Amino acid sequence: MSDIQFVISEQLEELALAAQLIDGRDDNAHPLDHQVFFDSRAVILAKTLEGEIVGCAAIKAGKGTVGELGYLVVSPHYRRQGIAQGLTQKRIEVAKALGISILYATIRAENTSSQANLLKAGFQFWRDYLSIRGTGNTVGWYYLALSANVDAEAIMLSLVGDRIQAV
Repeated sequence: MSDIQFVISEQLEELALAAQLIDGRDDNAHPLDHQVFFDSRAVILAKTLEGEIVGCAAIKAGKGTVGELGYLVVSPHYRRQGIAQGLTQKRIEVAKALGISILYATIRAENTSSQANLLKAGFQFWRDYLSIRGTGNTVGWYYLALSANVDAEAIMLSLVGDRIQAV
């Protein structure tokens, strides 16, 4: 993985290429809203030394001290090389620089790779909830407190709203 660089990008051309990578993912259950993706607080790209974009991930749009992770995709030819972990570590680093005090992510129950990635990065599993899209899918909620005085329970409860907890 030493040939891979993790960089923040705001260049529209690179964001469009990253969006294409997301559009081509093999588990694309929900189409990407490109404008929402482009409006992310930070988009991190994994690039080869030649400049090829082989992965991307974002801190989704929003403001304040709470940040949501999303859009993590690694090109099939580059998987199992630590790139997803590198993208997550870079997002944590960027979140701290942005003054975010807690990061969270929602991961479908069957996505064990993303779950393992978050746990390895220090995230904690919080609870499972049913998808609000009416699919019957179970979605796990994970968080990482980035500062000491974070009331993670209260923040997570405010985020989950009226979703139904999975049993």
